[in-house]
Amino acid sequence: MAFSSLSRLRLLWCVVALCIISINRVECIAVMSVDLGIEWMKVAIVSPGVPMEIALNKDSQRKTPVAIAFRDGERHFGEQAVSTGVRFPDKSYSHFLDLLGKERNNPVVKEFERRFPYYKLEADAKTGGVLFKHPEGMTFSPEELLGMVLAYARELATNAAEQPIKDAVITVPAFFNQAERRAVAQAAKLAGIKVLQLIGANTAAALNYGVFRRKEFNDTPVHILFYDMGTGSTTATVVSYQTIKTKDKILAEHVPQLSIKGVGYDRFLGGLEFKLRLGERFAKEFSALKKTKQDVFDNKRGLAKLFKEADRVKKVLSANTEHVAQVENVMEDVDFKHPITRAEFEEICDDLFKRVAAPIHMALSSAGMTLGEIDQVIVVGGSTRIPRVQQELHAALGNSRELGKSINADEAAALGAAYQAAYLSKGFKVKVFHVKEACLFPIQVDFSREVDTDGVKSTKVVRRVLFSRNNLYPQKKVMTFSRYTTVLCTLPSTMG
Repeated sequence: MAFSSLSRLRLLWCVVALCIISINRVECIAVMSVDLGIEWMKVAIVSPGVPMEIALNKDSQRKTPVAIAFRDGERHFGEQAVSTGVRFPDKSYSHFLDLLGKERNNPVVKEFERRFPYYKLEADAKTGGVLFKHPEGMTFSPEELLGMVLAYARELATNAAEQPIKDAVITVPAFFNQAERRAVAQAAKLAGIKVLQLIGANTAAALNYGVFRRKEFNDTPVHILFYDMGTGSTTATVVSYQTIKTKDKILAEHVPQLSIKGVGYDRFLGGLEFKLRLGERFAKEFSALKKTKQDVFDNKRGLAKLFKEADRVKKVLSANTEHVAQVENVMEDVDFKHPITRAEFEEICDDLFKRVAAPIHMALSSAGMTLGEIDQVIVVGGSTRIPRVQQELHAALGNSRELGKSINADEAAALGAAYQAAYLSKGFKVKVFHVKEACLFPIQVDFSREVDTDGVKSTKVVRRVLFSRNNLYPQKKVMTFSRYTTVLCTLPSTMG
């Protein structure tokens, strides 16, 4: 049967469409995101024909420890590195994100040494930064260690996407200053990663929440408080959602936008500190047994075993009111068995729990808002599952206010960052969702200006604040100079 002219035309268009799709699939390049935490990282990918998804590691797990170990001339990552750390604590490196961009005498470095006394740190003679002194004589900077971990993350993403990946959006804590962010960018460069954007982990989680609810927003702002307690820190963020009118070429359209209104944080409040408190209690109880020649506080391997058990017990006590800590052969063939209740755990960490609400008050103050103006509260981060944390949140927010758990607490930031990576990539076309982050620290410029005082010429240094605290970005500011001059852009180097 002969084709009609219309049928031939339809067939021709189908062939053309298939060709176009094939070309796009070949030209599209997969992108990745890394939700970089102090203890864990989650890697997500977006590839042609595949929506946002979490890349599994080599143990088929959805999250991977941010850890690297060196032993017998080989590098080990993830759980293997953590296991090595239990036997050889000073040969496995973890929790080093806080050392990025820091000088040796920084208070944050001192806090790191308190938490992890088995590491030997020294100052870099060239940069003044921090170096880990490896037992075998080598030294590693935190940036080098992170570069290796990010290279491993890139390998996981490449395996999941079944094609090479180099473009990524990486999350950082909202309170990271420019020195810390620059260190992350340097580490990514060592890993062969092209950073499309460093996005706040709080912003990425807020974006993940918004993209699936874009139809719910209009020109009336909706204010949501995100509370994130992770392993190393706690962040509270006030986010405003609304649609804005934009003009793209000729057509004007209304698109959703999120804006960070205020941020509060506690840099040292998180699951890690709870674990350390419990681990110290176990170490004291073991030491009190007096069954070993050497004190457990002087035994790196014994301490590592007790702290690992403390982490397990901490999680169990979130679901049970009592449990028994058990460790075989802590040291010198002596076992440890100790009952612990949730009430005891809460007593040990009572002063920490009293700090839970502070980031909320800080965020509201930063936003210039009251709690009554908040439409909803969303909790993310694994440590928000601790019952006492939830009690403190209810006390601060009002018992009648529900703690929303409508997003995946563990993966929201990774998926939000993956969406942003696809948006910034040239290989994908996604629906527009504008993101306005807040500059937590002011950025200023210094420039010299010639002045004439009673015929005497001199040079005066003029300082101007370019972006004040809580300025939204991305945005541009233009300064015009009448003559050639040197401009020094001053970025905050404090820990905040």
